[in-house]
Amino acid sequence: MTTPEKTEIPLGSRELQPNVSTYIAQGLVEHGMKIAFGVSGGHIWQMVDEMSNAGIKIITVKHEQSGVYAAEAYSKVTRRPCVSFGTVGPGVGNAVSAVQQCHESNSPVLFLGGGNGPETDYLPCIQPSYVLDLMRHITKFCMRCTEPAQVKQDIARAFVAMQRYPKGPAALEMPMLSLLKRVPPLAPPVSLYGEHALYMPKWRGDETGEPLSPGGDPAMIARAVKLLWEAKKPIIYAGDGVHWSAADKALKDFAELAQIPVTTRRIARGAFPEDNPLYLDSRSGRDAIRAGDIRLSLGMKVGNFDDWGQGWPPTIQVNESDEQIWTYIQTPCAIVGDVRIVLEQMIEYIKANNLKPPAERAEWVKYCEDIQKGGLDARRAKAEKYKDHTPIHYGYLGKVAWDVCEELYGGMNRVMIDGYTISDYTPAFIQARYSGQIMDASEYAGVGHGVGMAIGCCFADPTCIKHPVLALMGDAGMGIAGMDFETALIHKLPIVFLVTENAGWLTGMKYAVYGKNWEAMGPQDQPQGQEGVLGARYDKITEIFGGHGEDVSKPAEIKEALIRAFRSAEKGVPAIVNVHVDPRVHNRQLIAPSYVSAWAHIPWDKLAPRSKAARRVIFGGMFPFDQLGVPKMRYPDPWEPVADDEDFTIKE
Repeated sequence: MTTPEKTEIPLGSRELQPNVSTYIAQGLVEHGMKIAFGVSGGHIWQMVDEMSNAGIKIITVKHEQSGVYAAEAYSKVTRRPCVSFGTVGPGVGNAVSAVQQCHESNSPVLFLGGGNGPETDYLPCIQPSYVLDLMRHITKFCMRCTEPAQVKQDIARAFVAMQRYPKGPAALEMPMLSLLKRVPPLAPPVSLYGEHALYMPKWRGDETGEPLSPGGDPAMIARAVKLLWEAKKPIIYAGDGVHWSAADKALKDFAELAQIPVTTRRIARGAFPEDNPLYLDSRSGRDAIRAGDIRLSLGMKVGNFDDWGQGWPPTIQVNESDEQIWTYIQTPCAIVGDVRIVLEQMIEYIKANNLKPPAERAEWVKYCEDIQKGGLDARRAKAEKYKDHTPIHYGYLGKVAWDVCEELYGGMNRVMIDGYTISDYTPAFIQARYSGQIMDASEYAGVGHGVGMAIGCCFADPTCIKHPVLALMGDAGMGIAGMDFETALIHKLPIVFLVTENAGWLTGMKYAVYGKNWEAMGPQDQPQGQEGVLGARYDKITEIFGGHGEDVSKPAEIKEALIRAFRSAEKGVPAIVNVHVDPRVHNRQLIAPSYVSAWAHIPWDKLAPRSKAARRVIFGGMFPFDQLGVPKMRYPDPWEPVADDEDFTIKE
């Protein structure tokens, strides 16, 4: 008796293969995607599985917003788009805030969300969410994909939109019932346009996933160089566009050729090395920056953080998009073009015409160099005044933290800026060496992003193991996102989370504004107000999951604790350093005009002395202080911890 040969059953006879998600995965791979961050769920299991089967690494995080933040950081490091995902309902909803941050920071992140089938639109159904309704105004491209023939074309359009300057996120909704539709070869395409409607594979060949990069008008190039050569005190202001166009080398070459001092902003910090003699930071070099008679603005997003251009001298604006040529700045020359290409055009023009910097330029450069060094030296000396202060002063902590990075790693660590108060102190001591080294929430000004962004950085840049990422977290931000420490631990990521513990949300405003017992709030909210638990131990998270934990309460302990944490991170064991800081030290913005305006409603008699002084100085023309006999006051120094007996009255 012979045994019949076993018949191989074709794939697809007993399972939904191929499926719509194979198209999705193919489209992502074609555009160079190698990794995706998010949280899966029933509506998108098919999509996530097929992405994995196509070779895309899936990183599962604890919360969808951390997935988007990780994708954002990955995109900033690689200067390419990245993918995040979340299931229908809460998955999509949880991602909205982080997608909006990508929108504000012009980061090309593609969010793939689950969706309800059109059959149940706006009817009671499980986990409803509508990506178009939630995200169309915070993305550059947003679509609901309902047909198999549609998805590859929409993915291609999303990648073009994300990389069209100013860059930004895109979102595609993949309803579950759409993912369950049969696709060829078992079913004929329903579209009149074929299996993939209006889709051309590799439509730009090897450059399919790359952005389109325009150059500048030659006449405008010549005009810009002429204006800079005629100026006595030119300054270069380098913004996000420098980073996205990979203009690092071109910026350095141009600045040194023209002998023009440079200041950098946001993600472009480090694009011009901050240990270069031509570098000016926005604090140390403030007087020099203000003294400039013309400004070359490169890829700058000029908004609230830049005073909307108020006080700017005449400015040559260079931006890849006319959307970011700002009409509220006096602009004798505007160039629409990729920043790197424009700088290279200017360098070529200078060399072709054998131009040398004006003779008096050396005097201006020396002045700027002296201003920069003097400001940095003064700030370091000021921090040293608090080396014995307890609870720990933010300024001294910031100085020591960066000193450790310099001592161990030559200042090559990537830094995530998250915590509100620490964000006002530590960045002032950092000397960035390369573009994309420092990341924050941009105008979105959120908290909790630092955890996901640190994770994304490590996946994007394997060299981080040689100089671990430093995530500057406040206790509020760590409270929001700290459980994703487990994600860092699982993947053995070299991250040190420096958590500044001061009892939670904006505790500095308690002493500087509301009073030490929150007297400016209603009696039912006193004395707790808006603060959390003083003395919380975020390092204990490492006892739950594993990892390296440190708890620091004395200034003398900071350095050695950080060294131990960094050495642990080098071995792939992430660390949390929990530092108990003085809650009476606050971010300088608490007594700046915007915040003083926000508290303009608080009755004078309930205000803490420090905010009285700030209101008196800033809004002296709004209220009749002189007629009411309120004496003139000096402006407070935010570095000084709030004291119980503060008096800012100017003695006659």
